[in-house]
Amino acid sequence: MLGLYFNNIVFSFGTLYLKILDNRYEEIYTLLENSNEKNCIGIVISDAKEKDYSYSYDIEVQHIEGMNLKGKVKLILNIKKGKTEHKKLKYGDKIKIVINYEKPSVARNYKGFNYQLYLRSRKIYGTLNQTEESIKIIENKKVSFINNKIYTFKQFMKEKIKKILPNETAGLCMGMLIGDVTEIDKELEEEFRKSNLSHILAVSGSNVSYIIVSITYIFNKTNINKKIVRLLSIICLILFMILTGCTASVNRACIMAMLIILSKMFFRKSDVYNNLSISALILLTINPYIILDAGFQLSFAGTIGIVFLYSKIEKNIKVENKVWKYILNMLLVTLCANIAIIPILMFNFNTLSLTFFISNVLVGPILGIVVILGFVMFFISIIFPIIAELIGIIINIMLNFIIQVAKITSNLPLSQITVITPSIYFIIMFYSIPIFIIYKEKILSKIKLFKIACILMILILIFNIFLTNIDRKLKIHFIDVGQGDSCLIITPSHKKILLDGGGSELESGFDIGEKILVPYLLDRKINKLDYVIISHFDSDHIKGTLTVLENLKVENVIIGKQFEYSENYIKFLNIIENKKIKVYSVSSGKRINIECKLYLDILWPCLDNIINNNILNNNSMVCKLIYKNFSMLFTGDIEEIAEKAILEKYTDNNILEANVLKVAHHGSKTSSTIDFLKTVSPKISLIGVGEDNSFGHPSKSTINNLNALNCKIYRTDKNGEITITSNGENIKIEKFIND
Repeated sequence: MLGLYFNNIVFSFGTLYLKILDNRYEEIYTLLENSNEKNCIGIVISDAKEKDYSYSYDIEVQHIEGMNLKGKVKLILNIKKGKTEHKKLKYGDKIKIVINYEKPSVARNYKGFNYQLYLRSRKIYGTLNQTEESIKIIENKKVSFINNKIYTFKQFMKEKIKKILPNETAGLCMGMLIGDVTEIDKELEEEFRKSNLSHILAVSGSNVSYIIVSITYIFNKTNINKKIVRLLSIICLILFMILTGCTASVNRACIMAMLIILSKMFFRKSDVYNNLSISALILLTINPYIILDAGFQLSFAGTIGIVFLYSKIEKNIKVENKVWKYILNMLLVTLCANIAIIPILMFNFNTLSLTFFISNVLVGPILGIVVILGFVMFFISIIFPIIAELIGIIINIMLNFIIQVAKITSNLPLSQITVITPSIYFIIMFYSIPIFIIYKEKILSKIKLFKIACILMILILIFNIFLTNIDRKLKIHFIDVGQGDSCLIITPSHKKILLDGGGSELESGFDIGEKILVPYLLDRKINKLDYVIISHFDSDHIKGTLTVLENLKVENVIIGKQFEYSENYIKFLNIIENKKIKVYSVSSGKRINIECKLYLDILWPCLDNIINNNILNNNSMVCKLIYKNFSMLFTGDIEEIAEKAILEKYTDNNILEANVLKVAHHGSKTSSTIDFLKTVSPKISLIGVGEDNSFGHPSKSTINNLNALNCKIYRTDKNGEITITSNGENIKIEKFIND
């Protein structure tokens, strides 16, 4: 009973604490939004991170003109690249800038990426977008003494390692020793991710254990008192946490290590579950939002998997040969950790690897050697550089071996399986299986409880299947893909159709398909599409679609007749050929029967009237989706010239008339003429458009024309994802964001 009261108190305190933090963030957001065009003073607290069009820094704002900050505020400073070479800011620079603040965005689609919560997990309040000319450096080295010394030590360490090792292995070495991956090639980093070796770059618990063993060994060789040795070890761990950037995995491992040392200092028994709980409590007290960080989740889950499963399984393995026993133990540790993190990987990254055994067994035996030798090499290089270079040769060989393992295993079959986002029921059942296997005797002894649990699980599964199949309605999800169009159609019999996929040219370096569209579909439990329809091959409609075609299974692709071989069209043809996907090229007059009472009528392009003016846009596929008495007209990026041609072709107004209109060309002033809109006579209009886009879309003339017809307007820049549900008679509209 006392435990229940305690849990209630902790829960109430946690809820109140989170509410206070939420209010704090909202206050700062409002203050910063009201501070635009005002002067502020900040300190640079990171090195430059180079992006495609800007350099990024973390800064700590200390003062804003005429404002009371009530503490320091951490922000991301983006400096646009100019024509001249960028004069990089340095760690510790005190700078003066005029604020141009951008509040972090929330999720804009179903289960979409919430940038605001992501930044909160790092205690960051948003971004400042500046030009280099708007920044004035006041003075240098204005960070705390300890942080300054640790940063200087880190830079010194990086310089020494880069002098001894070649570029590729030097970057990998720094990642393994201090978690600094800035010098690692992005392609190599991706190969480590695919080969399930990313953990060696995150400075995990194993790295910390090697450091503790080394420190203990060195101190034990001296005559220093044991208590002082343990106290020095704790200090070293704290400094190491700061050195590696206080990431979730390092903090978890170091706090647990410090608790073990403290238990020895005070002659108390150390309990691993208590240590795990205390370290989680400390980190969540410092920042509750860190629970959303994938690194936090993976670190704790992997540790729980090893602690909980390893001891239960290992005692049943009877092997005398030391070599085989070592290999089996390594396999077992890898298996236990991966069992625990599989649902997290599936949930956060939609990936699953069945080759993790191979990569981890090959790399595991030399990981500890590389970490220990890496630190030895660095410290020896200060006094005996020649000896350090000899050690560097050995380390270089080992690191090259690790790189080759990553490259080979990342390309093995089943190394990277794309999976749908698991439901909470799947995750519960997944974790229930090993628990049942381990405690099956105790569970089966309470046979009534076991039967009830089984019946409940079966009922939950049946209920989910029943809910999925009973919802026999047409659903149209107009997805927010920024300055572009993308629409997911789910038919009453649950066929999946993707019409366009976004991907603006302005977002170079940002793959809409990889970052937004594919995760969105997997979150919707979709890894196979019955149809992909491409209105035309402009980047803001096709780029995301190309990524979908490469990563998901697609049965059929429908395109309009093409009158120009654009770069995107050639890429499309290569993907289709490699993936062996059926393609249907259609023009006006074609009807595509999807299922009973649901079909698509293709109205444009017309082979007898090819428009050469802006040939891609004006020959976009225009199609009408019809389900019973519901209809929606999709217009691609047609402009006024195409609208007039379509009106001339279809003198029967009923052909063009539709309940819902996908407004052409993102609401541009070059389309949506009043005559065309009157003929379509929509009750609802959808506009796919990016926030604060440079084109000025949608135009005032388009909005005025729609308003003149009393047509309800929904826009992705204001409403995020827009969902239309219809039973063929009635229409229901849902906005992801209320404007």
